[in-house]
Order: sequence, then structure tokens, then C-alpha cells
Amino acid sequence: MAQQGDHYSLDEQGLWVEHVGPWAPTKLKIVTDYIQASSAARRRYLGSEAAYIDVFCGPGRSKIRTTGKLIDGSPVAAFSKAKGSLAPFTAMHISDADPDLLSSAEKRLTALGAPVHATPGPASSALPKIVQNLNSSGLHFAFLDPHNLGTLSFDLFQSLAKLKRIDIIVHVSLSDLQRNADRYTSAAHNEFDRFAPGWRDRIGTEMNQGSLRAAILQYWSDNVMALGLPRAEHCELITGTNNQRLYWLIFLGKHELAHDLWTKISSAAKAPQFDF
Repeated sequence: MAQQGDHYSLDEQGLWVEHVGPWAPTKLKIVTDYIQASSAARRRYLGSEAAYIDVFCGPGRSKIRTTGKLIDGSPVAAFSKAKGSLAPFTAMHISDADPDLLSSAEKRLTALGAPVHATPGPASSALPKIVQNLNSSGLHFAFLDPHNLGTLSFDLFQSLAKLKRIDIIVHVSLSDLQRNADRYTSAAHNEFDRFAPGWRDRIGTEMNQGSLRAAILQYWSDNVMALGLPRAEHCELITGTNNQRLYWLIFLGKHELAHDLWTKISSAAKAPQFDF
């Protein structure tokens, strides 16, 4: 349950607001740029279904910690961008492990007239239900934006891979990996086991931390691609105010056109390789 403090506060309507870093608008711009760029393709599937999926949706409104500026959260930003593009989303499927945050996002989207469907979390239980209710032949877009690697469980990708046409932008936390690699590799913790099942048998832990982190991420990437979710060569690196590496936005898509669109809206020309 959300509580007022460093991470959340209530607005004048009694809805929750998430406190975020000043890099959050960069993340949202990449996501909404892709939504805009893919709208022509999405328009061709309005009859069969073109849904937005966000199982770490948060409250739908954020406040930048350093400035106090209010910005839309991911589901509201996605809906607004699609509505103003060549094709809106036919459904907005949202979920969050915190029912208070999910309720706030649902109320904000409903007020905007969005075709919102809220499924209680956590993500691993909500996403299979969402996928089951989708037209598998439609063209869908998922944004996976967890706070840490432990909640980015591999079963999420197994669920999404069942869809015939799915584009995914996923937040993979470098800062979490760097801070907690020692703890996560302990037999007492299963964060890496959820993120990359089987890594202990294939990789082991007898290497330095830098090599271990790279090996786990490469193992995860290979297994996601084996599901039939090709990864773009380029990913967007999001950095903090001191230029520290925070996380990657990684694109997965089943269609070549989707990868072409990602190349056009991302900074692939500056950093064409996926660098672990």
C-alpha cells in the first residue's frame, strides 16, 4: 500500500503521485516517440485490436524530485500520445502490485476517456490474465518498467511471446545489478533466478563482478531471443545527474518494421551496439 514519504505523495484530488528522478522525462520521451512512430502500423490493426500493456504502471502521475514539476506517468503519457497520433490504442491494460497506485492510474485514465482495463498485480499473475484476454493476432505494445531486476521475472516474456505481434520496451536496471550483484548471487536470494532462470548452472559465480554481470545479462538476452522476441542491437542508456549509468531501455519486437522504427527514434547512430 502506498504511503506518503520520499517515494509518493497525494495530489489535490487525493490520487497518488510518484516521486521520480530528473531522467524520467527522457525515458518517457523514448517510449512515446515509439508509440508515435508506430501509429501507422497500429492503424492497420484497429479492427483486430491494438492494446497497450503496462504491468508496472504506477499511479499515472509523477513529480520530479529536483524541481517539483509534475509530469504524466507512463500509462497516461502513452494514452495521450497514441490518441494524438494516427491510431489510438484500442485498450489500455494496466496493472501494479500496489492497489492504491493501480487505482490512481485507472481513475486518471478513465477521466481522459481511455478504454482502461485494470488487473490487480503482481505482474507475474496479472500479465497471463491480460494476454489471455487479448486478440493474439492484433498488434500490441508492452512497456515493462520495474523498479528492480527481481520483479522483471522471465515469465513475463514467456507470456508476451505467446502474442503473434508484440513490441516491447523493457527497463533493465544497471544500478540494481551493480549495487546488488554480490547479494543477488548468494544462494539465499533468488532475484537473479527469477530474472534469468538457470543462470547458476550455465554461468556459475567463479569470475569477477564485471564479468559476472555481463554474463548474466547476455544469458538473459539470449533466452529472451530464444522465445521468439528478437532484441534490437541498440539500446538506450539512461544516465543520472552525475552521468552514472542507471538503466537500459531495450527493444524487443517480432517484426522487422518495428526494429526499423526503433532505429529511427532511438540514438542508434551514436551507439549502434548493445554494450554490456
